[in-house]
Amino acid sequence: MSKTSRKYDVIVVGGGQAGSVLAARLSERSDRSVLLLEAGPAPARIEDFGEAILDPSNLEASYAGHPANWSLPGESTPGTEVAIPRGKFIGGSGSINGAYFIRATRADFDRWAALGNDEWSYDKTLASYKRGETDLDFPGPLHGSDGPMTIRREGADRAPEFTSAFTRACLDLGYPEEPDKNGDGPEGVGPLPLNIAEGRRMSAAISHLMPNLGRPNLEVRGGVFVRRVIFAGRRAVGVEAEIDGASVVLRGDEIVLSAGVLRSPQLLMLSGIGPAEQLRRHGIEVLVDAPGVGAEMYDHPDLVVSYAIDAPTVCIPGRGIVTSLLHWKVQNPGGDSDGSVEIMPFVTTPGASTGMEPPAGGPDPDDPLWNPFLFMRLMQQNSRGRLTLASADPHHTPGLVCNFLTEGSDMRQYREVVRVLHEIFESGPMRAVGARVMGLGRGDVTSDEALDGWIRAHLSPFGPGHATSTCRMGPDDDAFAVVSQDGRVRGVEGLRVADTSIFPRVPSRGTSASAVMAGQRISELFDGPVVEPLSHRKVHAASE
Repeated sequence: MSKTSRKYDVIVVGGGQAGSVLAARLSERSDRSVLLLEAGPAPARIEDFGEAILDPSNLEASYAGHPANWSLPGESTPGTEVAIPRGKFIGGSGSINGAYFIRATRADFDRWAALGNDEWSYDKTLASYKRGETDLDFPGPLHGSDGPMTIRREGADRAPEFTSAFTRACLDLGYPEEPDKNGDGPEGVGPLPLNIAEGRRMSAAISHLMPNLGRPNLEVRGGVFVRRVIFAGRRAVGVEAEIDGASVVLRGDEIVLSAGVLRSPQLLMLSGIGPAEQLRRHGIEVLVDAPGVGAEMYDHPDLVVSYAIDAPTVCIPGRGIVTSLLHWKVQNPGGDSDGSVEIMPFVTTPGASTGMEPPAGGPDPDDPLWNPFLFMRLMQQNSRGRLTLASADPHHTPGLVCNFLTEGSDMRQYREVVRVLHEIFESGPMRAVGARVMGLGRGDVTSDEALDGWIRAHLSPFGPGHATSTCRMGPDDDAFAVVSQDGRVRGVEGLRVADTSIFPRVPSRGTSASAVMAGQRISELFDGPVVEPLSHRKVHAASE
């Protein structure tokens, strides 16, 4: 194993949404050397990113098997295997997603603060969101005007006929109009904020990182697979990594894991920080017995539903954008917050071609790949997943079970969502364009038993995409809190986590905007006042 001669002030592991922002922000201090390590490709020129990364209507890279996607195995419900999409490219999953850029809600941050995380209150995170964006549509105190990430919405004059009908239907049924989904008003139907500029999907790698690659104190390396964090006693001093098949040690004064909700907890466990029983089972010496690592995972379970429409439309695999979506609150008995749900229709774009041929005999009417489709999401489910270490081999994917729909209250929420969907499609505006949900009849929505079967049959085959909380933050008296509010890992020194894995609960909106905010917020707290004592949890000697 070779060692590099240079020592960095900060090594950031993972160039996704949070990691790209964090590395760029930390390197603003010219006396601080920052090394960003990305396992996937990290081209130095945007022109080398490729169409699947840059074209926001191109969703091919989010499908299993694409080279820019790790396609990790996991289970959506116990025994149901799915491929979990995770970006394998600089920018992380922000390089392969649908450019959905909605912030978490005030209620989300109120709950985080109530759980002991006052540095992540609505007002403090609002400032962090604003510093990262330039909103082209809404000036004023709720939006940034000079940040690196461009935010825009499709105007009503450019909305496809189906989207206009969907919006009119929601308004006719009494749902509020919500023109600014990154504002602080009542939730309802409105246009989707998009991180798109000049026709490009603007991941944080493009918006925050690329303009600063010329800094002498910022180094970005792609194709670097980190195996574990190296410690001297209880202080992190570097990482062991693979570069071009060779094992190397990269040294740093501070190590930050921004490897994502699946990889960050795995790296902690491979480095001796995690549930002691799991670590010993795989022959890993226990440095810190941290039972919260991987113990809880929250996500947004998706139903993927095909629809048909008589108005002119085209469906091309891997292509589509969202221009309007609906949010509303539902009763959530047994939960620690109000339920929140989302209906998000994808509208395919004419004129694009992927070279894929339709199946012989025509597309399956229930296959969303070949039909217009929509997502229906529970934004605050009560079911919790878990992540466990499957092997001491870092190339072996950790065990992941999402446990979707295992709580009866989640199924009750979903029944309401599907019945609202049926009501929308039965409305006058939708009937006028011949819109209809494929395979959903009146008998399905009038019977709970039939509806439960329909819901289970339409659970997304694409795997979870908004997972959080596998290294969650919390106060020192929370035995399952892995990190403090500034991302410091409890029980050791010189190690932090900065990505959506530290969120105490999943936001009530998609996580991309909040991942960008998290990178910004941790950069603000990096040299700031949040200093909490080492955890009272037992710290094991290396010889134990």
